[in-house]
Amino acid sequence: RVLDVKLPVVYLNSVGGQDELVFDGNSFVMDASGNVVMRAPAFEEGVYPVEFTRDASGKAVPAPGVIAPELSDEESVYRALVLGVRDYVNKHKFPGVVMGLSGGVDSSLTLAIAVDALGADRVHAVMMPSRYTSGMSVHDAEEQARAQGVKYSVISIEGMFESTLAALRDEFSGTKPDTTEENIQSRCRMLILMGISNKTGRMLLTTG
Repeated sequence: RVLDVKLPVVYLNSVGGQDELVFDGNSFVMDASGNVVMRAPAFEEGVYPVEFTRDASGKAVPAPGVIAPELSDEESVYRALVLGVRDYVNKHKFPGVVMGLSGGVDSSLTLAIAVDALGADRVHAVMMPSRYTSGMSVHDAEEQARAQGVKYSVISIEGMFESTLAALRDEFSGTKPDTTEENIQSRCRMLILMGISNKTGRMLLTTG
């Protein structure tokens, strides 16, 4: 469009999360030849003055300014997640978040996002082991929570799991254990997390 009309353009973008939308900033200025002569940082609020002069023919010419480097795809996605979580939690006035911590990669990444977004004091991680949980998972989850400095709880779901299987014994009679039993574990964990969320007012942050 700049090349079509042969005029400079100032592109102004908001910074912040609004429900499922995340505005990444990256406001910039192009001269009439389509060259970027100034770019604001991504995911950072700020005021960035733009100076214009007139050339000999009277056309507006933007003065060169600082051009913030573009982020890699990975850093851009990560910072969008951090900003989206921070603004969603703060704008809805949640005191913090609660999440399940399994010791695996996805929950450890979610924990890092939560801490970067809100600070360690507003994050509660919960390890919920069962008969299938390995010692390595328990150890890794504890190490992750300690490294991030968050509140950490260990609540076994074994009793809930046993009670649920007992309640379903007649319904499952004659069938072999499969992913159904594994999925019941996740339902037990969700019940615990939702209970903590409802009682404390912290938003439940899923690791999916």
